[in-house]
Amino acid sequence: MHQPTHPSQGPGPAAGIGTAWCAWHEGFSVTARPVQAADGAVHFACLSCREAYSLTPLTDPS
Repeated sequence: MHQPTHPSQGPGPAAGIGTAWCAWHEGFSVTARPVQAADGAVHFACLSCREAYSLTPLTDPS
């Protein structure tokens, strides 16, 4: 069975509770966290994209 690279991608916010839009792969993810982009703007990035692009979350859940 094929495993999705980006969990909980869906057609919109109804894809699941606690989802956020990943600005890097342009899809919804339950693992998205805020990160600061090179231009200084704050965007959300999922775990896969944070690992792929060496992005550091601004805050981590405790």
